[in-house]
Amino acid sequence: MNADYQVLDAAQIVVDYKVSYRNSSNSQLDVRYKLLCGEQTSLFYSVAQRYENMARHKDNWIQEEMNEFYAAGVPTIVIPSEIYLISNEFRIRHNIPFSDDIVYEYRENIEKIEWQLTNHTQEICGYLCSSAETSYGGRVWRVWFSPEIPLSSGPWLLRGLPGLILMAEDSEGDFRFEMEGISQQCEEIRLYDWNTEQITKKQWLKFERNAHLNPYSQFGQGGQVRFYNSSDMQELKNEWEIEYYPLYR
Repeated sequence: MNADYQVLDAAQIVVDYKVSYRNSSNSQLDVRYKLLCGEQTSLFYSVAQRYENMARHKDNWIQEEMNEFYAAGVPTIVIPSEIYLISNEFRIRHNIPFSDDIVYEYRENIEKIEWQLTNHTQEICGYLCSSAETSYGGRVWRVWFSPEIPLSSGPWLLRGLPGLILMAEDSEGDFRFEMEGISQQCEEIRLYDWNTEQITKKQWLKFERNAHLNPYSQFGQGGQVRFYNSSDMQELKNEWEIEYYPLYR
């Protein structure tokens, strides 16, 4: 998936997050994300998706890249590949498994989140954090933010507090975002010119749901692609479903 790009901004703060998400009733997976914060623009992106894109075209890897590739986890369809904050708008992008040449994108206005501050505090990665709670995107969230890092930003679409959100978890324990590191470094915030299809948020959520409830019809390409159970290598048939835990519902 080769593409040109434009540089939107230069990130001065780079935040590393471990994202844990439920993939079945009794298990969760971990994947790495980064948040790039520039003066005018920010980008929250999947490290796993970045390296998957690189793997399609890169033959020679240095050891550091290989280590990051294996540590990044497996890309997930329910968490966007890239979330750009440009002016007063989110540009939300999803790379689609089994398709090398399409990225779905929809746009969403920034919604003011009504936070309820609490009296609880704790230390995360050496920063003193306060907690806040909200109902957003169909889920109840509790977050920990640090006024010591004066950025009104955070993972996913969570933002609007007087400090960077270092940790966030929904009340059902399906999703957890936890900061693992932060650095001050200049890194380009790039907007890649992928083969992008503009859709609505409603259309994306319909696609996402169908990808879980009818994955064979969604990704089977008319029988050209076959799927097998990793435990016993039995071929999965049309009735196969993937447990569905949507982030935004």
